[in-house]
Amino acid sequence: MDEPMTKTRILELMQKERAALERTLGRLSDQQKTQPGVEGSWSVKDILAHISDWERRSVQWIQESLRGEVPQRPAPGMTWDDLDGLNEQIYLSNKDRALDEVLADYQHSYQRLLQTVEALTEEDLIDPQRFAWRAGHPLWNLVAANTWEHYQEHAESINQWLKQNEKS
Repeated sequence: MDEPMTKTRILELMQKERAALERTLGRLSDQQKTQPGVEGSWSVKDILAHISDWERRSVQWIQESLRGEVPQRPAPGMTWDDLDGLNEQIYLSNKDRALDEVLADYQHSYQRLLQTVEALTEEDLIDPQRFAWRAGHPLWNLVAANTWEHYQEHAESINQWLKQNEKS
């Protein structure tokens, strides 16, 4: 049976899956991190910039929620049907950034999101009625989608890419 979701569990999952992604990244050289083709044309660097962007969005949405505002998700003027286009915009705005800059941003955005989640109450995270705009879904679902589930998804892609490259 699934463990009930608590603030402690949420923080554990965030940290555990981030550490797993970090271990995967630790297996890569800087050259490998900038090599295209990991996910479509994206490099690991592009994936990390993508993760950072979604972490920053999550912080913004949580802060807006706490102020009683309704976040414009996934971005102002966009719907979830526009997700591929939004991800392409994120890629295009980051593809020419230096690896060191992307890595620093990747660490900073995670720390900021972790601190934001740590500052939330259990009720903020767990109560499905806490934020009306969530339409009966607890805020932790948003956190999961943009942290541990996101980390797992991309770590899996990176690991598959590594295995394919080891064979060649």
